[in-house]
Amino acid sequence: MRRATKKIACFHASGDPVASAAAIAAGSADSALTVIFASAAHDLAAIGRELAARGVNRVVGAAAGRIISARGFETTGLAGFHLPAGRFASADRVLKDVAGMGLPELRASVRELRLQLARGAGASLPHRFALLFVDAESRCEERLAAVLGMELNGVPLIGGSAGDLYFNPLGHPPGSTRLLHQSGAQRGAAILCLVASAMPVIAYCHHHFSHSDKKFVITDADPARRLVREIDGRPALEVYTAACGFRKPTRESRDFAPFPLMIRIGGHYYPRGMQRIYPNGALEFACALEPGLVVTLAKPGDIVASLDNLFAGMRAQIGVPELVIGVDCAARTAYMEREGLTQGIEAILRPHAVTGFASLGEQFNTIHANNSFTCLGVAAPS
Repeated sequence: MRRATKKIACFHASGDPVASAAAIAAGSADSALTVIFASAAHDLAAIGRELAARGVNRVVGAAAGRIISARGFETTGLAGFHLPAGRFASADRVLKDVAGMGLPELRASVRELRLQLARGAGASLPHRFALLFVDAESRCEERLAAVLGMELNGVPLIGGSAGDLYFNPLGHPPGSTRLLHQSGAQRGAAILCLVASAMPVIAYCHHHFSHSDKKFVITDADPARRLVREIDGRPALEVYTAACGFRKPTRESRDFAPFPLMIRIGGHYYPRGMQRIYPNGALEFACALEPGLVVTLAKPGDIVASLDNLFAGMRAQIGVPELVIGVDCAARTAYMEREGLTQGIEAILRPHAVTGFASLGEQFNTIHANNSFTCLGVAAPS
């Protein structure tokens, strides 16, 4: 029997929750999973209620300062996609109070999702991938990605930390939420989805940096708060400023964006961007850095050309993708906007049906990354 070839339906919506829900629901018939990326101004709880009233219940979502749709990077609106049943099956769950969850409970969550797929429609679908959306304020992504990624044992995982603190440094409005699961908004949680697919998938954690020969040791840090106070036994800001070659002292964190520190994991270098400078000179990074860790100063490359090369590699592996779920670091997005690179990047993303958001951290397999574009491409039906 020939498998159904109903296409993945991407959507874009704007306006109040009623109008947005109506636009999303219009293409949701026979959907195995609906994924929503919302700008931070949207009330996820209201959208969830309106979707439930229209019978759309298999929904997960995340809110952030920027969304990525067929129109490019946007500061308002909603974007997302419906994965059609028959070609896809999914199992998902909320990890409530995720910062306090123990390792056995996290591992058990993965095993339960595997069983749900194996006992249902996913049993006949050969490919798997995982999506992880995390409330950025939980600040537990390093441990979370490590545990879930190891338990998934080779199933590609991508995800992002939801929130708007990069573009809105004064904080989220009181009572606001960053995650949506079915008809309910969530705080302090994570959402894990395990998806079975009829078509192959491929995942990447991409950045445009290379490592320099300037190496340092973190000598005083608070990993829980992602603070670094000393590098090589000297004030962190002083060492970092000198390493970047700035002629004048600076306290603007964005000036350091082209030169993140890098750490080596499994033979690959991953950037660690600095996002805040405190009056006492302490530096807050987007990922935890521990005392004793060796870091390397990054050298920036051509962000547009490197992204073009990424998609050339994806096309060589799976052909032109039907969908790319994209999680772009908010620091990268801000850098593009500041340097006038956004249109060039959008021209690369658009033909590959990239849908996603600008995150406060990216998850890739067992790693919590930043300053990256983390993505998963789904092959089109043959």
